[in-house]
Amino acid sequence: MGLLIHLLILPFRKPVAAIVLGLIILGGVLAVDWDQEPTCGGQTMTQDDVCRKVTDSDGSSDQTYADVKSSQSSAPYIWGTLGGVLVLGGAVSWPIRRRRAARAAELAAAG
Repeated sequence: MGLLIHLLILPFRKPVAAIVLGLIILGGVLAVDWDQEPTCGGQTMTQDDVCRKVTDSDGSSDQTYADVKSSQSSAPYIWGTLGGVLVLGGAVSWPIRRRRAARAAELAAAG
């Protein structure tokens, strides 16, 4: 049973997992329509609406249509940057980790 788990987990090392997760995030950024009208509590907002959010810790906060729309327009850039960083970080660290493991194996065989 332990061998089966090891064989299933073996391909999913940290760099590969980072690359896959980054690609999923980038695919989601491209798949979502970010130009939709903003919503508040599941209801589509219009130009005159104010969204009141009530929380236990902060009390309540009001956001106008323009506030919600501007925060919605920055979301794809934030998520796209996160996905790109994960893909690049995984792609850079993968060969570094492989070289380090190969060097450690050589030292263990020599020593």
